[in-house]
Amino acid sequence: MWNATIRPLLLAAAASLLLASCGDKDRKGAEELMARSEAEVSGGNYSGALVLLDTLNQRYPAQTEVRRQALRIRAKAMEGLVSDSISDVSRALAESTVAVEQWKGKFRHVESSVGLDGYYIPEGASQKVMTATGIEPRVSEKGLFYIVANVQKNIGLRSMTFTDGASSISSSEISPARVVTVEGCQTASFNPEDLEGVGLWFVNHSGKGLKVIFHGSKGNATAAVDARLRDNIVACYQYSTALRAFELASIKREKFERMLAAARDQLANLPAEESAEK
Repeated sequence: MWNATIRPLLLAAAASLLLASCGDKDRKGAEELMARSEAEVSGGNYSGALVLLDTLNQRYPAQTEVRRQALRIRAKAMEGLVSDSISDVSRALAESTVAVEQWKGKFRHVESSVGLDGYYIPEGASQKVMTATGIEPRVSEKGLFYIVANVQKNIGLRSMTFTDGASSISSSEISPARVVTVEGCQTASFNPEDLEGVGLWFVNHSGKGLKVIFHGSKGNATAAVDARLRDNIVACYQYSTALRAFELASIKREKFERMLAAARDQLANLPAEESAEK
C-alpha cells in the first residue's frame, strides 16, 4: 500500500526536480547567448550579434522571457547594421554622382522617331551608321549601353565579333525578328544582355587593328573600328556604368533608410529597460 501510494509521488518529485534543473540550465545558456550578443553590439559587430540572437531563438524556444529581453538587442543590432550600410551606400552614391556629372557634359541627346525612345551619344560622334556598314554605340534614356549595327547587304545578321587580331569577344546571337531589313540593308540593336563583357573588352583593348565581324546566316561582313569609334564605345560603356551605379545606390539607400526607420520605431515601441537596481 505504501509503495503504491508513495512511489508515484517520489517519481513525480524527481521529474519535477529534473525539469527544473534542465530549465535552469536552458535559461543560463539563453542568458549567456544574450550577453554575448550584447557585447557584439557594443563592439560594432552587428551581424555577429544577429547570428547569436538567431541561435538563441532556435536553441531555446521555451525561454520566452530571455527572448523578450533580447528584442531590444536585436533592434539595436539592426540599427547599427543598417547605419553602417547607409554609410557604405552613401559613399557609392557620391562616387557615382561625380562619375555621372563627369560624363554627362560629354554626351548629347538624340531624339528618335515617333513612338521610339531617344538616346545619348558622345559629342562629336558620327551618325553614319545608317549609311555604311558599321556600328554606333549608344546609351539609352534608361542608362543602358547598347550598340546599333548596320550592314549594307542582307547577310541574315545574327551576331557580332570584335577582335584586334590577338583576342576577340562576341555578342550573343539575336533572333531574326530583331533585325530590320530595308532595301537589302540590315539594322539591329544589340542590347546589354547581348553584349556581356564587350564594353570592358574595349576598355582593355586600345591597339590598332580593331574590327567588327558581322555574322549572318547567309554570310559575313567586316568593318574597321578606328580609335575614335573605340573611344566612343568606351565612353558609352563607362557613362552607362556610372548611371546604373547611381541608380542602384539610390535604390539601396532608400531601402536602408526604410529599414533604419523600422529599427528605430521598434526600439521606441519596446518596453523601457528595467533598472538594474530594484
